[in-house]
Amino acid sequence: MLNVFLTVDTEVWPFSTDWPVKRTDFSEEINNYLYGVTSVGSFGVPYQVARLNKYGLKATYFVEALFASVCGRAPLSNLVSLIKSNGQDAQLHIHTEWLGNIRDPGLPRQPRRNIQQYSEVEQTAIIAAALSNLRACGATNLVAFRAGNFGANPDTLRALRNNGILFDSSHNTCYLSTTCDMSSLGWLVQPRMIEGVTEIPISFFSDYPNHFRHAQLGACSFAELREALLWAWRASWRSFVIVLHSYELVRNHFRPGGNIAPNRMVISRFEKLCQFLDRHRDKFRTTLFSEIEPAMLLGQEDSVDYFRSSLHRTAYRYGEQLLGKFL
Repeated sequence: MLNVFLTVDTEVWPFSTDWPVKRTDFSEEINNYLYGVTSVGSFGVPYQVARLNKYGLKATYFVEALFASVCGRAPLSNLVSLIKSNGQDAQLHIHTEWLGNIRDPGLPRQPRRNIQQYSEVEQTAIIAAALSNLRACGATNLVAFRAGNFGANPDTLRALRNNGILFDSSHNTCYLSTTCDMSSLGWLVQPRMIEGVTEIPISFFSDYPNHFRHAQLGACSFAELREALLWAWRASWRSFVIVLHSYELVRNHFRPGGNIAPNRMVISRFEKLCQFLDRHRDKFRTTLFSEIEPAMLLGQEDSVDYFRSSLHRTAYRYGEQLLGKFL
């Protein structure tokens, strides 16, 4: 049985990219990024958990918690309550850009794009503050973390260990040359214990020679995800990690003024993925970080073997993405 981790990076970004942001009201951003409110319905977290529950599937929502120190805890409390009341998992996500708006003597005041740009001591304090926000807003059994932009490094793992976090899911082979500063760990295909933390890497595959694509709903066709999952099951993998975002089922979420609209192509992919996982429960088990122990995932010898998709599937995805711009 393959453990499939459906993971949702759940975050709010200000429409302005100038940090620190000169305001505290982010209600429109919250509607766009978290709830996906459009003129024809909402396609954010409430829609996602409803579809997951229809098919009896589980997902881990990696919830960005520093924004609550800027706009207040009520939006974070409402979000955590929504996730938990629907039987899904709320775990920790951090975007350190918010630090530019947080006046806490125990935290760095300089906003940086990635948590790996801070020292281990600073990262330990940042993670502790974000955990405090999540716990104050009702989150329990916090055992897992993902860095914003996958921007972690080995110091991050030590900082997580210092805070009692068991799992990290920041390692992304496709980002090792950019934001993910874990090149020293090499490629990771399956979970591995590193610095006292179980690293559960983002799954990836080759979509054409010498090129790799991580398993993200908005970046892969359903056919690519389906075949990669089946390949991993045949290879007796212990985990397969899929990424999506709270806003991934809508368009124009980053623009003010009510232009947000459903992304029909990604909604279709999400529906097909849910149906596929539901139909193949003999092969796949959607798994929450809060319900597993490291020993359940460790022990399999890692390798650099991975799924190699066909060129026709890659070409189909390019065509699908192009068509999706007009749907």
